[in-house]
Amino acid sequence: AYTHFLASMGTGFFVCLVMNPFDVVSTRMYNQKAGAAGHAGALYRNPLQCFYKTVASEGFFSLYKGFLAHYLRLGPHTILMFVFAEQIKALGARY
Repeated sequence: AYTHFLASMGTGFFVCLVMNPFDVVSTRMYNQKAGAAGHAGALYRNPLQCFYKTVASEGFFSLYKGFLAHYLRLGPHTILMFVFAEQIKALGARY
């Protein structure tokens, strides 16, 4: 059970490591004001431009703002999902 718990913690960490930059970019895209024409955003035209401008103005690690909150949300979910999946699999193999 400890192996599954530790593997799940590691998996949750790496999921957050990969996904957090995309979450930061999408949050910035959603929260920007509409442009003058009302169609495009006032700050960013697309996610790639948002990514570039964020890294250029705030640095690479700005893409990991909110990492702890992201992990505290996703970590327990990942841990419980994998631990329960392994327990159900073991139970199914027994019967």
